[in-house]
Amino acid sequence: TSAHAGQKQNKEGQEIPIIDTLDLQAEPIEIAIASAGIAMSAIDQRKSVAETDETTDAFTMEESQTISGRVVGVVMRIRELEGLLIKKVNDVKWVGKYGE
Repeated sequence: TSAHAGQKQNKEGQEIPIIDTLDLQAEPIEIAIASAGIAMSAIDQRKSVAETDETTDAFTMEESQTISGRVVGVVMRIRELEGLLIKKVNDVKWVGKYGE
């Protein structure tokens, strides 16, 4: 199985993976690789913009690695994080009061 629901083109015409986080058959390594690809695509896009825009700086190697690691970490935990968010929202009194 694949963690990819397909491919999408960014503004520069580069193919980036789309992750189907609802695919319970997706292998964790596939999800990690796909999410790293998305992060790297965004970092590359920032680098391209920085080459032509004086107000935008390219990320350093350390910043790029940190960003990629955080994106992969969040995507790998997305189901858990979503469940935690739902629980916290449901614990707020006004949500129940107004049926949100």
